[in-house]
Amino acid sequence: MTETLNSFTTTYPVRLDERRRPTLPTALLEEAGISAEVHELIARVDGPGRLVLEDPSTLLSNLQKNVAESKIELGIHGSLVDQLLDERMNDMSLK
Repeated sequence: MTETLNSFTTTYPVRLDERRRPTLPTALLEEAGISAEVHELIARVDGPGRLVLEDPSTLLSNLQKNVAESKIELGIHGSLVDQLLDERMNDMSLK
């Protein structure tokens, strides 16, 4: 039985077997956009009693997007490695 908390969140019951392994409902995975080809998820704790499961490829894409956005906000162009090397070459205290 699913339950809707608001127009954006549907909850799904997830049972743990005797070895504490969860079985995730197909509807839950489909709503999250996790395809049938994904056979491994990344799990993390997001506070007491709260677990988050993420598709590794989506997690990587979001991380890359966040890094790119942060670089723009900081006015960094090009490779962060190249920028660090340039800063080190120009640092007078290292000479």
